[in-house]
Amino acid sequence: MLISLRPQHLTTEVDMIIFRYFSVFLLAGLLFTGASSCFAQGTTTSPAPDVDGYVWMKSTDPEKKAFLFGAGTAVALEYQMRAKRSEEPSKFIKGWIEAFDNMSWAEMASSLDKYYEANPGKTDRLVFDVLWHEMIKPNLKN
Repeated sequence: MLISLRPQHLTTEVDMIIFRYFSVFLLAGLLFTGASSCFAQGTTTSPAPDVDGYVWMKSTDPEKKAFLFGAGTAVALEYQMRAKRSEEPSKFIKGWIEAFDNMSWAEMASSLDKYYEANPGKTDRLVFDVLWHEMIKPNLKN
C-alpha cells in the first residue's frame, strides 16, 4: 500500500507550495525555540563575573593563559590605536608593556599564582587590581 504525503484537502499546486513553506517555517520555528531554550539553561546571574583570586586559583592553566592572552591582546590593540592617532598610551598600557615585555603567559600566570598563594586572605582582590598594584605600578619607570 502506498501512503500519500499529500494532504487530501490540498488539491492545487499552489496549495501544496503554501503547505510546504508553512511546514518548513513551522519546523524551523520549533527547532529555533528548542535550541534557544537550551542555551538559556547555562546563563548565570552575573554573565561576566569579575576574575578575582578565588576564580583565578580555581581556573586551569589554559584558562589562566587564555585570560592573560585576552587582556594582553586588548592592551596591544589600545597601544596600536593610540600610536596610530599619535596619542600617548595610558599609564596602565605603558606599565603593562614595561612589566611584562619579556614574560611569557605562563610566567605571568605563575606570578599571579604566587601572589594569591602567599596572600590567601586576599582572594577577593581582582586579578587586574593585583596586576596593577603588585606588578605594574612598582615597575613604572616614570
